[in-house]
Amino acid sequence: MKTRAALLIFLSPLLLLGQQKKQVTLDDVMKLASIVDVRISPQGDRVAYVVSRPSIEKNQHETELFVVAASGGMPRRLAESTRIFNTPLPAPKLRWSPDGTQISFVGLSQGPQVFVVDLANNQARQVTAAAQGVFGYEWSPDGKRLAYVTRDAATPDPVTRVDAPQPPTRLALQPLGGTAAILTPPSHFIENFSWAPGGNEIAYAASPFPGFTAQYATRIYAIAAGGGNPRTIVDRPGMNISPQYSPDGSQIAFISSAGKVSIMANRGLAVVPARGGSPIEIKSLGDAWIGDIAWARDSKSIYLLTADGAYGQGEHMFEQPVVRVWTDPDKSEVVAGGRTANYSLTLSRDGARMAYRQVEPRTMGDVVVRDVASGKLAKVTDVNPQLRDFALGEMKPVRWRSFDGMEIWGLLLTPPQSTGGKLPLLVYCHGGPGGGVTYGLFPQFMHVVSQVDYYPVEAMAGAGFAILFPMPRGGAGYGEAGQRAIINDWGGADYKDIMTGVDDLIARGIVDPDRMGVMGASYGGFMTNWIVTQTSRFKAASAGAAISDLNDMYFLSDSGEVLAEYFKRPWEAQESYTAHSPITFVDRVNTPLLIQHGERDLRVPIANACSTAR
Repeated sequence: MKTRAALLIFLSPLLLLGQQKKQVTLDDVMKLASIVDVRISPQGDRVAYVVSRPSIEKNQHETELFVVAASGGMPRRLAESTRIFNTPLPAPKLRWSPDGTQISFVGLSQGPQVFVVDLANNQARQVTAAAQGVFGYEWSPDGKRLAYVTRDAATPDPVTRVDAPQPPTRLALQPLGGTAAILTPPSHFIENFSWAPGGNEIAYAASPFPGFTAQYATRIYAIAAGGGNPRTIVDRPGMNISPQYSPDGSQIAFISSAGKVSIMANRGLAVVPARGGSPIEIKSLGDAWIGDIAWARDSKSIYLLTADGAYGQGEHMFEQPVVRVWTDPDKSEVVAGGRTANYSLTLSRDGARMAYRQVEPRTMGDVVVRDVASGKLAKVTDVNPQLRDFALGEMKPVRWRSFDGMEIWGLLLTPPQSTGGKLPLLVYCHGGPGGGVTYGLFPQFMHVVSQVDYYPVEAMAGAGFAILFPMPRGGAGYGEAGQRAIINDWGGADYKDIMTGVDDLIARGIVDPDRMGVMGASYGGFMTNWIVTQTSRFKAASAGAAISDLNDMYFLSDSGEVLAEYFKRPWEAQESYTAHSPITFVDRVNTPLLIQHGERDLRVPIANACSTAR
């Protein structure tokens, strides 16, 4: 018996080596879970997070709330009977009560409302009853009140009117167990807000009108928690959002376009005295796009997530590192970088620990906790253990020279098992145009529930395809100048950037030029439509939520004014609208084209699909 046991111990590694890993299929991809929100407790001892899983049977994304020790261990599920808001956007907006005994989130009860679950007994209760729902909220520092964003009720009108005024989004204050009161005037459409450390006032970002472009016309105000007239803190054009008080209450950090009114302007970091005054731009980040902000305990530095700019160009344009920025002097350093994209950055009250979701190239992402002083990192979740049994492709950055010598980058995903010959290629064009791709199993959609992606690229790689994710000019990774490089030129230099990347892979002997397809959604759908009107090199194409007629896009989309930034308005530049619309050249299309579109798409209305099909 001892001999047999010893023999089994000796053979078991060999047996494991001989086991074939599973090829990834579409069914496998649709069973993967996404972490959609992370929040560390004020004391830094626990982390709450929400996991989203797609349900084909129910046609919805089902969510589960967990809490786990910051040192790791068995997670505990909370609020099992409450439906957490995740459809799949916005995020559930996890928050801890200031004393760390309760966790709150946005759940569904005749619309989105705030729910609170007590960790002692796992009992969840609804604490708001806003008639039009809650879209964002924060605990007061003393834990006795909630401030939240809601919308006024619409005035009944039997007639549907074009450009009719929309009800304003307002800031409300509610004592726990009490009745909510509206704080802000109807002329302020609230974007987001934060409490002052003393709980005496709230800073908020607001615009004078609603809609997609409202964020580019925001100012920052403060209002007393007891009510009264708001005072202006930042009064300048462009984007000024996400105000966050420093722990000592003396400053407010916020995301800003530095006075530029443009969708292509970088979203940098600025700091202003809480009493108001001239903002100071943080220049060490370059022309970056800033995500989450969290002040360090010293009130002299800020942790944040950033893309593009100083830490997101060249081979780093697929990353989203955690960076620390000092306000005086203006300097910065990477805290957590490398080939990862990080999301949902949160910090404990004493600043000693941070928790966030870390996505590595061949993962869906997990929650990690970092000790700030030592840099020690602990992964505290494992939400997709089945990935260890899958044969996953290899993903790596690639670069090439475009038609004019500009260095262009992309990600290349190759099959897990190569036959050694030339590979069939799928080109996946990203959305935007100012978008991009990151590391992860769904490179365009790791920031949200990943299965919103039209294209299951890991299953495609498992079937033997190489997938190129090009990052042409006009999108992320090349700074603000790169964003502006396609003004009045959609389908020009960006198209050539993509095709030179394809040519480079062919020249390197990686790709079979006779077995290529192209796909993409939104602006990627535009590019797919454009490509098949310009070349017949691809054997098949798929366009999702695609733009085919720029005129339709301007007049029908909820973001139509964006077209005016690139081309002026249709009546001012009709020749350009025609010259850059794929539908103009539809008679040239010889490539089989699959058109996919949702009838409730407000950003790219379904008329664009109909235009493509005619």
